[in-house]
Amino acid sequence: MEGLEVLNLLLNERPQFHGRELAGRHNYAIATEVLEWLAKYLPYGCNTIETGCGYSTIILGCIANKHIAISPFTEEHQLIISWCAEKGIATDRLEFIAKPSQDVVPNLPDSIFDFVLIDGDHAFPAPFIDWYYLADMLRVGGYLAIDDTQIPTGRILKDFLTMESDRWSLTAELGKTTIFRRTSDLKVAKGIMWNEQPFCLEQ
Repeated sequence: MEGLEVLNLLLNERPQFHGRELAGRHNYAIATEVLEWLAKYLPYGCNTIETGCGYSTIILGCIANKHIAISPFTEEHQLIISWCAEKGIATDRLEFIAKPSQDVVPNLPDSIFDFVLIDGDHAFPAPFIDWYYLADMLRVGGYLAIDDTQIPTGRILKDFLTMESDRWSLTAELGKTTIFRRTSDLKVAKGIMWNEQPFCLEQ
């Protein structure tokens, strides 16, 4: 199925994949406008990775040549796989890594990604660890999305990258999700001194 077709299915049925949702609490699905952006702007056959899982996992699994979702909750992975199987949506291009992202990203093999979504553990310092180890694997021209920028960790990372105009350009602000595009072919995370970072110089 095409990404937009799958998105319509998700929006019509609103399946619940997270354990907290099954307990009758808030729906933690990423915003619809973000899913629409993914389906509209990411090219078919790209390589993608996210920390966390959910509706985005399914959309990216339809678009990507390979999509990696890093999330410690195997029950959520099984709910996603089961829903996709019921709807005839292929999951053979999905890879789930059932561990906390901060334990995984430092040890990932060198790769090149077209899109990175940071939407896993929001506790300090997890989003910064995710960014630090994944940012340099993003190809020049690729996109980085940070979800839940209303939480201080997401907001700080957003503010930091907004000031990194030599390395990143702000592409879209979609509610509590901000999307940046990598513009530099030099390192953007590792090996950069504090006095080379505008965010640090202005504090």
